[in-house]
Amino acid sequence: MPTIFEPNDLPIRNQDGVTYTTLANAAMLGADALQVERVSLDAGKTSGLASAVDAERFLYVIQGSGQAYVSDETFSLAPESMLWIDPGDTFTLEAGTEQLEVLVCRAPAE
Repeated sequence: MPTIFEPNDLPIRNQDGVTYTTLANAAMLGADALQVERVSLDAGKTSGLASAVDAERFLYVIQGSGQAYVSDETFSLAPESMLWIDPGDTFTLEAGTEQLEVLVCRAPAE
């Protein structure tokens, strides 16, 4: 059955210039098929180290630019760019001179 989540219903956590908004997860959907977060980084801020230990991650840049540090590689991020992260990789996001907003998708959900 289709479900609409209003902005006030979405779990949000802020951490040192980085905002994580959960758009979908197992609790919200009733199934562990998908987890989606919108990650917004203030200019020059870096996200915490994240791990794709047990599932692949797909990143889509909504707006802004910056870098993704995946294991020992660096990838440039620009609007509408996409990055696939393999299981076992760790990654960090860093905003450039403006806010960086990224969708981070994981399947299955945690």
